[in-house]
Amino acid sequence: MASHNKEAVALATNILIIGGLYGGLSALVALKNIFKLTPPPTRISITLIEPKAGLLNILGVPRAIVDPEFAKTQYVPLQNLNDLPFDRLVLDDEYVQKELGSQVRPDNNKHIEITYIQGRVNELQREKATYTLNGGTLSTITFDYCVIAAGRNRLWPTSPDAYNYESYLQEMTKFNDQAKLVNKIAVVGAGAVGIEIAGDIKTKHPEKDVMLIHPHEKFPPEPLTDAFKDMSRESLERAGVQVKTGLRVKQELENHDLELTNGDILEADFTYWCTAFKNNTDILVGDLALFVSPANNVHVNDYGQLSNQSVVENIFCIGDMVEKPIIKSAGWALYMGRQVANNLAGLIFEKRLVEEFPDLTQMPRGMVLVAGNEEIVSELTGEVELNHKGYVEEYKDYCFGKVRVTLGA
Repeated sequence: MASHNKEAVALATNILIIGGLYGGLSALVALKNIFKLTPPPTRISITLIEPKAGLLNILGVPRAIVDPEFAKTQYVPLQNLNDLPFDRLVLDDEYVQKELGSQVRPDNNKHIEITYIQGRVNELQREKATYTLNGGTLSTITFDYCVIAAGRNRLWPTSPDAYNYESYLQEMTKFNDQAKLVNKIAVVGAGAVGIEIAGDIKTKHPEKDVMLIHPHEKFPPEPLTDAFKDMSRESLERAGVQVKTGLRVKQELENHDLELTNGDILEADFTYWCTAFKNNTDILVGDLALFVSPANNVHVNDYGQLSNQSVVENIFCIGDMVEKPIIKSAGWALYMGRQVANNLAGLIFEKRLVEEFPDLTQMPRGMVLVAGNEEIVSELTGEVELNHKGYVEEYKDYCFGKVRVTLGA
């Protein structure tokens, strides 16, 4: 079997994993480790499809877009993920083929075959998916089991366009160069991303006027205490961010100023829009679309299987897309990746599911934010703290070291 295909090809695989960030890679690494310890009766094929040829630390993107040197530390190319040797590549990216291709052989893994497709799924059905490579060629994949870890997209630049390490660094550098040319910067939306972008810009460029605009008096919107929300705001204001709440932006004018719904105009040279994200549920077609909730999440049962009035036993969904009452985070995605790997192994070896989702009523709610002057604002089980020593250490690299250890990378 050839180890590299330059065009989309029809494939059959035992396990298809859609998405290669925290959840998808967690599932892949866990499956690899399980099958290494307990070899399957026949060689199992696992296919990962993901447009970005590396692990991008989404947590660090708000700082990466204003600090190109830091950006270099927040993207690990696939060839540097030491615990993930691939047996086969399907891609049309010459840069990735050059960097990753020399490591790929058909016998890299003894009991499993791991294929990496650099592309994205267009449509998912119960036993088949259509996909395109980044260059546009299209084909199909049939599968026994599928793990949907496609996540969500935010507005650029917090969801970078780049598909490889080289283009990612170029994108971050170009964007930062553009930001340096302006003086009045607005950030619209005070969710976690907006808070961190506003704080990071002001910390990196203290000479610039930075506004954070939000329609509600308190932020971020997650179900956390007022003490946490007030501390987040106070940290930004100490750093010099102009926090403007109770205001809604109607539109951005041709001169880049912002028109508010009350008719007022705010002067701005550039605006970061942090107001929306979209879960990538459009890939679920036919009867699978019935498992998408009104909130554009995916209904799953406690084992991670698609579940509404019926259950799709061979398709699982993990990460930000799931309809669960949790604060979405990298930690939850990593957890669910490992959980679904255990359940897939249980089905393959014993024809049974082995691990349920934990009782969420017993799980502590929490959040950690990097606010102004790189201050760490945290809440866990109602305890709010500024610059908790453990979080300060973890957020020197925005938890990327912790993520990489979890993934064996």
